Amino acid sequence: MGPLSGVDPVGANPLLQVSPGLMIWTVVVFLLTLLILKKFVFGPVGEAIEKRRASISASIEEAESSRDEAVRLLEEYKAQLAQARREADELREAGRREGERQKTEIVGQAQEQRERIVGDTRTQIDAQAQAAVAGIRDDVVVLALTAAEKVTGKSLSEDDHRKLVEDALADADLSGLRSAG
Repeated sequence: MGPLSGVDPVGANPLLQVSPGLMIWTVVVFLLTLLILKKFVFGPVGEAIEKRRASISASIEEAESSRDEAVRLLEEYKAQLAQARREADELREAGRREGERQKTEIVGQAQEQRERIVGDTRTQIDAQAQAAVAGIRDDVVVLALTAAEKVTGKSLSEDDHRKLVEDALADADLSGLRSAG
């Protein structure tokens, strides 16, 4: 047995002995401490927790509304982007149609100008051909008169010249010159 073998273990420790007065004072101090904690600690801590909970709820609601707004703005952006693409396609198509119209107009104007130039050239060629035929006719008349004077050996009157030239021209084949003109 040890050094404490003859001693009553319960009676030797005053903290382990039941003391009704100490128990009452312990309960009173506990209740008083509980009341003080409730008034000065639990109340403010509870209010702070409630404020924090309300702040977190407000932040969550604000985040959800911001997310909803972001989704709405994204949808608007997508709609605007689609509209811009449609407008760009329409503008590109309108530009293509305008280019085709201008091309057709320019080709038409070029063809009209070509027709006009060809017509003017033909008119000039016809006028030059007629002038050439008239010049050849005058040359033929002079040659015919000269030949007639040499053949007959005498000078003919104006009426004789005219009749002789007209007969020579009637007999001459000038149809090739007319068709060229």
